[in-house]
Amino acid sequence: MAAKKATFEDNMKRLEEIVEALESGNLPLEDTVKLYKEGMTLSAQCGAALKKVEQEVQKVTETTSGDVKLELFPEEDA
Repeated sequence: MAAKKATFEDNMKRLEEIVEALESGNLPLEDTVKLYKEGMTLSAQCGAALKKVEQEVQKVTETTSGDVKLELFPEEDA
């Protein structure tokens, strides 16, 4: 049976746990580096998930004639 893919919320929760652990300053260097790498990976995954959702969001605008139309959310230059 395949492992359940972590959700955005799962990744954010784990990222918060990692930040707390790193901020405590009570970890050996090896553990700190390991958690830092895991945190950077999770951060990249969460950023990619947010970007994907942002691109899917539609913006409702009203035209001058009063009609409503849907537009894709404009992409921002990174």
